Amino acid sequence: MPSGPWRIIRRAALWLIVAEAAAFMLAVLIVAVATFIEHRAHPDGAAGWRPSPFVYALPATVALQATLLFADFRQGRYFGAGDVAAGLGAGPVRRRGLIALLGALVVAWVLAYIFILVQFKSVANFIAKDVTPTPVLLMTGGPLLIIVRTVLIAVLAPLAEELFFRGWMWTALRRFWGVWSTALCTGGIWLALHALEGAVRVPILVPTAILLSLARHYGESVRASIPIHIANNMTAVAVQLVAMMAPR
Repeated sequence: MPSGPWRIIRRAALWLIVAEAAAFMLAVLIVAVATFIEHRAHPDGAAGWRPSPFVYALPATVALQATLLFADFRQGRYFGAGDVAAGLGAGPVRRRGLIALLGALVVAWVLAYIFILVQFKSVANFIAKDVTPTPVLLMTGGPLLIIVRTVLIAVLAPLAEELFFRGWMWTALRRFWGVWSTALCTGGIWLALHALEGAVRVPILVPTAILLSLARHYGESVRASIPIHIANNMTAVAVQLVAMMAPR
């Protein structure tokens, strides 16, 4: 096993690079295939079908999260000496009342953030220049595509990320560091990953990162932070879906 915390961090960084590379390569492959098909269908250069960016983005996101899940179980088995649950820190949840309160707080933060975007157009425009809010991804495509995106955003992504950052990585680092150093490291890297979507995402997600770390610590299990992360993403998705279905 890694003999120190920095080796654990390097191991995590390597897996994140692999996950991002898998997403990038799949997107490039899809673009190449689409371009080849388009060229064969219209060799004279005439305008033809132009796929939506989601044709590339959705499979790439799935590749990213699937790679993280693969890493989660590999590293969980490694750090648990063959016991995946132990390596992931997936024991019984403690202080369930406190965890429920933290879940309510994360939902309140998402609703407050959305309220600010609705009430203050200047803030919304400023954020939109840097990053498109994730729930907006639901606004295009048919019902099946909306369902797939909802599952990806609200279930798969929180599960993969929590098992990675507050699962095996948290469990491994706690053997060397105190809780707050571990929380700062895992939360900081999680924020850095989301900063790839736009730097403005970082301050928006800081309260969520704090609440997830508190849940992981006081719940004494990654099973405490997973539902809170799901609640965070599901709230954003639910608000967007309600807005879509509301009469104009």
